[in-house]
Amino acid sequence: MKRLPYIRKICIALTAGIIFVTSASFSMAATREQVFAEKVLLIDEHGREIELEQTGALKTAAEAGEEVEQTGASQPETEAGEEAGQDKGPEEAAPVMICDEESGELAGADFEGDWSLILINREHPIPKDYEFELATIREDVKSDVRVVQAINDLLQAAHADGVRLFICSPYRDMEKQEMLFERKMNSYIEDGYSEKKAYDLAAETIAVPGTSEHQVGLAFDLVVEDHQMLDKEYALTDGGMWLKEHGPEYGFILRYPEGKESITGIEFEPWHYRYVGKKAAMQIAELGLCLEEYDEMIGLTDY
Repeated sequence: MKRLPYIRKICIALTAGIIFVTSASFSMAATREQVFAEKVLLIDEHGREIELEQTGALKTAAEAGEEVEQTGASQPETEAGEEAGQDKGPEEAAPVMICDEESGELAGADFEGDWSLILINREHPIPKDYEFELATIREDVKSDVRVVQAINDLLQAAHADGVRLFICSPYRDMEKQEMLFERKMNSYIEDGYSEKKAYDLAAETIAVPGTSEHQVGLAFDLVVEDHQMLDKEYALTDGGMWLKEHGPEYGFILRYPEGKESITGIEFEPWHYRYVGKKAAMQIAELGLCLEEYDEMIGLTDY
């Protein structure tokens, strides 16, 4: 059985205080523009509820990309890996299907109801019809608006336990993902690897553009002040240990666990946490699964 699709350095400090949000809808395929008002309920460090209301617009992927942080890097003339004869991923994602547990029939996945379990990897790139509201947490720190409350709760809980977490990498647009991938690939080429080998090695540490969870605003790289390096040793820090133990309580899973590299296709990343919802996160942690295994277990499959 194939593994399932969808149903499937300067770090920016976010303290456990109020996280301010503005929102703008983001669509991988939208061609219309629509004004909306979105209410977001947040909790400050004193436990008080705050309701914020902002306006935004539904935009195409290209339009939304113009509003995110500017990296200063020029757009490469060709995509990373192109000269090496490598595809950066299928041009069009296969239809996302879900299997009904009772009838066994396959039907199109309901993104509105199942968005938190979408599977994104090299075999399952971001569907072109996937939509989400992009929220600005603070300055250039952005995410899917639906996970703002969860990340706010997680940061506050960690702070209450004496662990000050920092968001090092939140939402990224396609341009930023391409820049990171190309930079990593070029570093291997400079070390003497062929372009093809450099591409393959880069893909083990940086998701191929179009296949990154950061691009849909559901993933965060989280570090602590005394250890901001994204390395395996982070797992032994107070932040790494706290996240592994308590992350699932707030709906977040260690997305690329040690020992699952052959399944996820990505090396162990103790700093990378992905929102999947509390119920799924607790089950995944209890069973010791990665998201690919969990989606398969609950009946989500390729067709």
